[in-house]
Amino acid sequence: MDQEQAIDALLKAMSDEEKAHFKTTVLRILTCYGPDANQAVVLLKNISEDRLELATMNLDEMEAAAMMIEANDFFGFLNTIDAPPKEAFN
Repeated sequence: MDQEQAIDALLKAMSDEEKAHFKTTVLRILTCYGPDANQAVVLLKNISEDRLELATMNLDEMEAAAMMIEANDFFGFLNTIDAPPKEAFN
């Protein structure tokens, strides 16, 4: 199966909601190319193999690492925003 056939098969298997989300994701990725381009790091994790893949767009490895640190800080903030103060954990 070539890439085009694989893409067609995956698209046909998607629900309408998945297709809408996919279009939004592709649009965001496309903004990483051309004038005034964004930068992106895409992480893919295979659930059954516990394998992680990384793709970068419009940035080098050092910039990608800095972006991932920033994302980690952001998710840490989101996950603790409603947490009680650390003094209340005892």
